[in-house]
Amino acid sequence: MVRDNSGAVLPGATVEARNVAQGAVTTQVSGADGAFRFPALIPGQYEVTVNLQGFATQKQTADVVLGSIKNVSFELGVGGVTENVQVTSEAPVVDVKQSQKSTNISQEQIDRLPKGRDFTSLITAAPGANQEPRSGGISIDGASASENRYIIDGAESTNLRSGTSGKILVTDFVEEVQIKSSGYTPEFGGSTGGVINVTSRTGTNAFRGSLLTYYENANLDGDVRPALRLNPSNTTQSEYITYDRDDVKTLYPGVTVGGPVLRDRMWFFAGYNPTLQESSRTVTFLSTGERNTFDRDFRRQNATGNVTAQPLGNLRLKGAINYSPGRSDGVLPAIDGSGNPLANYDLGQKTPNATYSGSADYVISNNFLIGARGGYYTSDIQDLGVFQGTRFLFLNTNIGLAGVPESLQRSNAFSNVPSNFESTFDVSRRTNAQVDATYFFNAAGSHSVKAGVQVDRIGNEVLNGETGNLVRLSWNRALSGLRGPFGYYQVRSNGVNPRRGFLTQGDISQTNVGFFVQDAWTVANRVTLNFGVRTENERVPSYSADPAIPPVGIEFGYGEKLAPRVGAAWDITGDGRNKLYGSWGVFYDIMKLELPRGSFGGDKWLEYYYTLDTADWTTLNNNPACPPACPGTLIRGPIDFRHPSNDPAENSVDPDLKPFKQQEAVIGFERELGSQMAASVRYVHKQVDRAIEDVGALDATQNEIYTISNPGFGRSATFFPAGSSTALPFPQAVREYDALEFVFTKRYANRWNLFANYTLSRLYGNYSGLSQSD
Repeated sequence: MVRDNSGAVLPGATVEARNVAQGAVTTQVSGADGAFRFPALIPGQYEVTVNLQGFATQKQTADVVLGSIKNVSFELGVGGVTENVQVTSEAPVVDVKQSQKSTNISQEQIDRLPKGRDFTSLITAAPGANQEPRSGGISIDGASASENRYIIDGAESTNLRSGTSGKILVTDFVEEVQIKSSGYTPEFGGSTGGVINVTSRTGTNAFRGSLLTYYENANLDGDVRPALRLNPSNTTQSEYITYDRDDVKTLYPGVTVGGPVLRDRMWFFAGYNPTLQESSRTVTFLSTGERNTFDRDFRRQNATGNVTAQPLGNLRLKGAINYSPGRSDGVLPAIDGSGNPLANYDLGQKTPNATYSGSADYVISNNFLIGARGGYYTSDIQDLGVFQGTRFLFLNTNIGLAGVPESLQRSNAFSNVPSNFESTFDVSRRTNAQVDATYFFNAAGSHSVKAGVQVDRIGNEVLNGETGNLVRLSWNRALSGLRGPFGYYQVRSNGVNPRRGFLTQGDISQTNVGFFVQDAWTVANRVTLNFGVRTENERVPSYSADPAIPPVGIEFGYGEKLAPRVGAAWDITGDGRNKLYGSWGVFYDIMKLELPRGSFGGDKWLEYYYTLDTADWTTLNNNPACPPACPGTLIRGPIDFRHPSNDPAENSVDPDLKPFKQQEAVIGFERELGSQMAASVRYVHKQVDRAIEDVGALDATQNEIYTISNPGFGRSATFFPAGSSTALPFPQAVREYDALEFVFTKRYANRWNLFANYTLSRLYGNYSGLSQSD
């Protein structure tokens, strides 16, 4: 806003925003209400200058961060044409226009914070964000790790199968990380946790580079702690044992360089920071007493490159590549010595991984902006040198068992090979694109209306599994009262290739489309109402090649995923220093591929159970017709643990299935304590209204029936307790998160900054989320 000393608005003033690092200049003219705006600026520090004939020129500085709205106002005094006034104050710390809660971590802070090598190590600096192993990783506001969404330079990099971060981006390449926790606008969907938005570093008008290295060594770690284990020769006893320390050395050499391609118009940045790790483990094998040392080498080629450009004052462009393929050579045997000293440990794995992205923002006029962005994410898993054949695994020991020759006696957890699981390929692909338009206008206040369409196409081509059967031996034990002279054993197979074990195969792709519209309506320049709605369709693909099974396992239409969101922010004192805000919204999750891979024909798993009639376990799988023609008497099987749930003949998907739904309500207050400091408090409540699970329950005849449904609704509204024919209500999924957060921020100045927060929270219910729902 531009005013004179009396407070009257000044239309027609020329306002110039210059990116301090890049020199790019954007110019606007204040409107009839004295207002001006610079939409879609590249994050960075800007020098804002106002000129109007007959008034003194003024300047201010403003730090623009991801997703922020900076409110910069000027009061021009009457002066000569050549008179300049330098205003040294910075833009207010408090963003009084938005009701969303987000935490921005800038490059300046990243350089000074203790952190890991990947950007995800920075996320837990945000209030309400924690590393929770039992929730699968990073939990934001009580949600499991599978419920977050990750975006790097505009390309969504969320792992399609697990929902966790699918991309490594080393912190030395990061410009800024933004963690959206609550109240985020309808533009962002597919998340019931947080949205993590990351931008890579960009070049400036000055050529700059760096040489860097990090080094880690196992000797820098603490002492090895004793581990509790079952006695290898007597599984009825436990014992503590201190294993030898693994010798691990990791080196991270790196180089970065950036600068202008065309001064004030185009800039580049590139970086290379590989991970070079060498590990060795010394193991004493329980079966022979041999003591050997084994090595493993791991390399990840972390590289990034981008070009940003502002060829015209109203056009901004960026293209980026982030590349992090990995390769490992050698595997380490089990540290407890239960492995086979004769097995081949010279195995390897390749993991290609990359994102490619581009964006364009074009300011057509002072009140109209269009934007387009797109990205492509790809990853793969390829195993090398895996043993081809049967794997034998001891579920308990046969040491000292009568009738077993000493040469065939092994400890608990013995395996003849480290693994016979091989991923031939497991390619994940995601192409995302968004086109949007923003229109600014005045009607009972100022409006900023943004609408857009989003396209998300996912694909997974997979062939992996056990190269031979998995034979698991239960010595001197019975199954349902049945056993042979030495116990029983089980053989894992599949219906496609019986001489192999567990298999996953399929080639799927699916396209989902979303729409959103949102408005930021500022009334009397002090109250901003944020409201909007998003919707999307969702088709969950089927992996089955059976023509009788539909290619889409679950489908939700636009009407089933309407997500309204409202919020308000009140500039209490009108000076941009005190904000009271609140929000309410509905959020829907996007289903990950773990469920359709397991339940819609991707996984193939049959299990057979036989009496163990011989002590020579090495001969159990010699017959090419095994299974089913395996030694001993068939006790049970074949049991199909992965029959497609979307097979119309099975009808295991609830026809009334609804999408995963969560609601949230937030209220908060922020106060600026000075030009560099602010304090805030936020109360947040989030609740799961419906979850989607593979629900297992007994029917009236005591058969265990699995249904993909909403627990407590539809087919899963009731269940029959064991031994009863009277139905009882099945519990609904409950997860309620309540938290009170206190935050203090001191911007970097006078050689120090501070970000401190304290969260008092309660997570309550019977459902922890997608990662650990059991």
